[in-house]
This record gives sequence, structure tokens and C-alpha cells, in this order.
Amino acid sequence: MRRNRLAAFCLLPVIAFAASKPDFTGVWELDLKKSDFGTAPKPARMTVVSTMEGEMMKSVQTTYLAQDTQTAEFTWYVDGKRHRTDKPVPGFSVTHWEDTMLVSERQSNDGAYKQTIKMTLSDDGATALETVETQNPSGRNKAKLVFHRTGAPVKMF
Repeated sequence: MRRNRLAAFCLLPVIAFAASKPDFTGVWELDLKKSDFGTAPKPARMTVVSTMEGEMMKSVQTTYLAQDTQTAEFTWYVDGKRHRTDKPVPGFSVTHWEDTMLVSERQSNDGAYKQTIKMTLSDDGATALETVETQNPSGRNKAKLVFHRTGAPVKMF
């Protein structure tokens, strides 16, 4: 269960399809001091590397715990359509833009797991804010994650 809660912070699911949309690709480091994990365990460190492949955002999240390191890969379809997913549980996701905020809603096939992720980017492109609201049989959690860009955005092909 601990792994699923950490994997629920499936981070930085974004790329701009137009100049007005933020570009979340690149290398990101979690700011532990500015982040709030709610009831979820606080990692020792977390990084995310996000790239764009066609119309999909690929993110690799590495979570460093006291005695373990976990890596999770996620694919985000930023088209507002329903897509099957198996992470963190089998179900579906819908990801869409609300102006300059990226919103991703995920739900398990049985409806027991629901997650809403909202992403925004600072005007200078250096800081990303992610809010993650999760509901599962163990309860509810709301987290606020602050990331700083440590690597340049990945250019689209």
C-alpha cells in the first residue's frame, strides 16, 4: 500500500501543444520543505524526468525513501479523451487543459480509487506546483508538491 500512495504522486504530466500552454518537460527536483504530503509518507528525495513523445508525455519518477528507491514510469495523453491505464491501479484517465492548468483525473475500473492531479507552472518556468487529491479504500489524502526545474525543457520534435 505504501508504494501505491507514493506512486499516486505521478508527477509532471505535461507538455504544451501550443505556445500558450506551459512546458513541464525536463528534469525536476521536489522541494521537500515547501511540499505538503498530507497523510502520505514524506520521501527523502524525489525527482522526475519528463519528455514528450509525439502526443504523449512520458514521466519517470524516482522516489528515494530511507531504505529503498522506487522508480515509476507514467504516460500522459493530453487530449481530453479517456485512456486505459494500469498505474497506480487498472482503470482509466482523462487529462485536459483548463487554461494554463493541466488537470488529470484517474479512476479505477471499480471506482474504489480516484485521483485528481492539477499542475501549474510559474511564469518563469522554474517552479511547478502539483496538487494531488486521492481517494481509495484506505481514505482520502490531499498533497501539495512543489518542484524546481534542474534541467532544461526537452524540445519537441
